[in-house]
Amino acid sequence: MTAEPATTRPRRRRGRIVGVVLAGLLLVAAAAVWWRLPPDASAFAPIPTGALELEVEGEWSVGGFEVVLDPELAQLRVSHDRALLPPWETPPGEAFLTAAEGEAIFRDDYGLLRIADTHRITWTEQVVTRVEEQDDALLLEGALTDDAGGDVSGAADVPWSLTLSEAAPGRLDIEVAVASIAGALTPDRLHLAALLAEDERVMGMGGQTGSYDLRGRRVPVLAREQGIGRGAQPLSLLVDLAAAAAGGEDTAYLVSAVHLTDRFRSLVYRDTAIASLDLTATDRLVWEVWDDRASFTAVAAASPDEVLDVHATWMGTPSSPPEWTQQGLIAGLQGGTDQVRAKVAVLQEAEVPLAGVWLQDWVGQRTVDFGDRLQWNWVLDEGRYPGWDALVEELAADGIRVLTYASPFLSPDSGTASERAGGRDLFAEAEVAGYLVVDTAGATVLEDQRGFDAALVDLTHPEAREWLADVLIDEVLGVGASGFMADFSEGPPPDSVLYAGDGLTWRAAWPVLWQEVVADALDRAGTAEEVLVFHRTTHSRSVGAADAVWLGDQNQDWTPEDGLASVPSLLASASASGITHVHGDVGGYTSLALPVLSDVARDDELVLRWAEALLLNPVLRTHEGNRPDAVAQPAEDVELARQLGTTVRLFAALAAERARLAEASPFGLAQHHPWWHDPGDRELIGVADDLLQLGPDLVLAPVLQPGVDTVEARLPAGRWLHVPSGEVVDGGAEAAPVSVAAPVGSPALFARAGSLVAGELADHLAAEAARR
Repeated sequence: MTAEPATTRPRRRRGRIVGVVLAGLLLVAAAAVWWRLPPDASAFAPIPTGALELEVEGEWSVGGFEVVLDPELAQLRVSHDRALLPPWETPPGEAFLTAAEGEAIFRDDYGLLRIADTHRITWTEQVVTRVEEQDDALLLEGALTDDAGGDVSGAADVPWSLTLSEAAPGRLDIEVAVASIAGALTPDRLHLAALLAEDERVMGMGGQTGSYDLRGRRVPVLAREQGIGRGAQPLSLLVDLAAAAAGGEDTAYLVSAVHLTDRFRSLVYRDTAIASLDLTATDRLVWEVWDDRASFTAVAAASPDEVLDVHATWMGTPSSPPEWTQQGLIAGLQGGTDQVRAKVAVLQEAEVPLAGVWLQDWVGQRTVDFGDRLQWNWVLDEGRYPGWDALVEELAADGIRVLTYASPFLSPDSGTASERAGGRDLFAEAEVAGYLVVDTAGATVLEDQRGFDAALVDLTHPEAREWLADVLIDEVLGVGASGFMADFSEGPPPDSVLYAGDGLTWRAAWPVLWQEVVADALDRAGTAEEVLVFHRTTHSRSVGAADAVWLGDQNQDWTPEDGLASVPSLLASASASGITHVHGDVGGYTSLALPVLSDVARDDELVLRWAEALLLNPVLRTHEGNRPDAVAQPAEDVELARQLGTTVRLFAALAAERARLAEASPFGLAQHHPWWHDPGDRELIGVADDLLQLGPDLVLAPVLQPGVDTVEARLPAGRWLHVPSGEVVDGGAEAAPVSVAAPVGSPALFARAGSLVAGELADHLAAEAARR
């Protein structure tokens, strides 16, 4: 009887040993995975804070703004009769301006620039020592003291200045500078704070995914490759392990510093140094700018539209897309002359209205592991497109325009191949002339593009800019094109050497530099009003520099991080920033053949739902994607094309409404969150984040999940006509979400009952019924 425990105890011990070994192996495996994972893309240093001391107090007027230094609250406060709340007020008792000397480490993964920043020293104790009225401006001065909060302590005090001036009605410009001390550590980071109510929402900052309200996040103002997956799991893990290229919600193509709160406040950074907006605190926002001086604007406004109108005085406004783009689909096609003819024939047989065809492979094609890519030498590949001129004329006879593709990159092997075929070698031309970005040794920087190398034209070099604009005029537009995709302007490596400085200095400004080159080409060619050029990357001033942009490379899946379900948030946040002429790729771009997991690849349903989600876009365009032979293609399937044609005709039926909206406002084509048009209903934020509204009279509730044929929508106040059924439903704060049928081909589009566009849509549906 006593022997039984002796026989079982070793088994238990062996079991424990096996368990420990397995746990150890799992830990080793986890450590190996962790070791292979890339670092965070945006590892910014924490925002330093400190105390504020006022040696001066009083009240001053700056145009229509009233400025107060309040000794009781130890606060700077700016008010305006037009504003519901002070356009700028600072956290009581705390420094509103701090500074730091930073040390950044960069890692560039195929254009996804990763940042790890630390503060070597911080200056956080702020004193206001002097206020001076200067003509129409107000100057504040003082000093910042080292608080020993960084890696180094004992630095000298840093003088600072802040100048306030009213640059336009409702626009308060804020010029901030922190001074360098000879022989001492030098501040190269500054921070400007503004008080927020705990429940105050913040929207905008370019094309952002996730919730419409950005509170709780730190948002970089730096365009980068956004990545593949962007946090959707387990795909992002696999992509990071294989290529360190998944990205996240902090990596974006469409960036902007323009934002506003649901109280219509807006404190915006206007320059182009690397910057970020910290919204992680419950009572404030804080700008960090990687410079020793910065320009900001605070806005006094009584509505969201007024906020953008004020910012338009410095960032500009876009021009409307050419009228021909409103006639139908711009079909993304590839394959050469014969294939394009065949694909156009399929679309025409399916009665898809065509405004244009976008032929990105006009320069030739190459195949790499990622899929089909292009030859980066912006000259027609006549071997791939024999009889190009005849093709352009043939399409024009049917009312179909041709668009092409270009970027500021040049590939040496593409140039060599072009020269062998009797064409120009643009890489060689640019390199000989000294127009390319170089390293510290003066050698051309060749960047890995996942299968080939390419160099970047130095867009800070005046002669290089003129040369590249000439290429766009002579080659890209000179082949009879009515526009092109203007791709790749995320910027040079930070340590590269440019004509006007280094890569770090110009990195964030690069999108606007590229857009300026394109605008110069269009102006000199005299085609600015007739062509459509759409850019992938933006900065704040892109609103006035780029007439059209697109959402960039999205996965061919349904995910809210990087697929179809990300579309509403991207469009709404971009629109809140003034980036209003924005569209997407119907069907997405990126497809992947994956081990273990299902492939990322679109089917017919995803293509059709994507087209419906982009129904309110200013232009409607398809893309064949990076692996066109592996995914659904409307131009190769007449039945799929026929179904797509239903949505394209509905898009064309909205042309008159888009024209009215564009005439009424330069921002009229914005696809806003419904709150924008009903700002009194703050509850819309959060419960209507998947809805899009075009003007006051159109609301779209896209289907964002597979296999779903109904949709729920929390509509704004008013009476709304459900366009497919003709039924009228009531919106409003007290109404429960309406549930409507939304089978493929019948998107949940709502028009305000009694509006002009509602009548036009009724006529369109009657015409569609007659077709059947």
